[in-house]
Amino acid sequence: MRRQLALLLLVAAPAAFGQAIPGHNWSITTSMEMEGMKLPGQKQQLCIADDAEGPDAMTGDDQRCTMSDVKSAPGRYSYKVTCPDGSGTGEMIYHGKDSYTSKMTITADGETMVIVSEGKRGGSCDARQVNKQVAALEARAAAGMQQSCDGMVEAMLPAGLDSAQCEAKYKTQLCARLNTEEGYRTVSERQPAGDPTIDSGLLSSVEKYCGVAAGSTQKRLCDEANQREDLDFLGAQCPALAAPIAQRECAGRSYSTPPAQKYRDFCNSYARDMMQGGDSGMVPKTQDVLKEGAKRLKGLFGR
Repeated sequence: MRRQLALLLLVAAPAAFGQAIPGHNWSITTSMEMEGMKLPGQKQQLCIADDAEGPDAMTGDDQRCTMSDVKSAPGRYSYKVTCPDGSGTGEMIYHGKDSYTSKMTITADGETMVIVSEGKRGGSCDARQVNKQVAALEARAAAGMQQSCDGMVEAMLPAGLDSAQCEAKYKTQLCARLNTEEGYRTVSERQPAGDPTIDSGLLSSVEKYCGVAAGSTQKRLCDEANQREDLDFLGAQCPALAAPIAQRECAGRSYSTPPAQKYRDFCNSYARDMMQGGDSGMVPKTQDVLKEGAKRLKGLFGR
């Protein structure tokens, strides 16, 4: 919500992104009222190209908010505005060449905001130079956004993509990553944290986000791992398929008859889980081990 308010405050004031060199400095004060509260006015200085006027000048190169149904009369503009999280109407009135007032009424997240701007023109400036500076800032902002969205894909956090308003392609990338062993491990090994962003990265949540049937990702990846005998993935993620391998290749082995080289790491992990009382599915539960031990002792003593 704070991000959206900041965006709207920027939209409420003209921006000089035109190619014309001649421009003038404008002193702009923007204030906002919301739910009966009026926020203090914010002041800024902008170099605005002399040919930039009306709602088109207000949005500049920022395509997140779009103007439509623009109506104009000498020195006056009215329009509709649509942003990712809200929409509304606006009016801008020029008082000669040296000042203007604008008012926008926006409804976002169920709240109505009234944004008022007053601008006064000052001395001349080089609009082209300002455009270069703005372009550099926008490039850095875009790079930061890309880095953030890439990070959410890497961490497999759908809620992070939504909160950062990442493009649709990042959802495609995240869902494609779910179909890899690395991506699946990330979500399958994650534990609930009570945090909406983190918990959006739980396996069940990610499968739902990607429109995948619950449990189907594990089955497919385990079947593929079994075909190529990826013992590391089978041992960690596929207990039903790992158990018969452990029984065949690891059970009853000793220092004199060690497992084949191919299975040694797998069997070492199996033995370590046995010693730690692990319950991965391929390792017998503690109570089962105790029962088996009791049966063997009974056999030794003939009772």
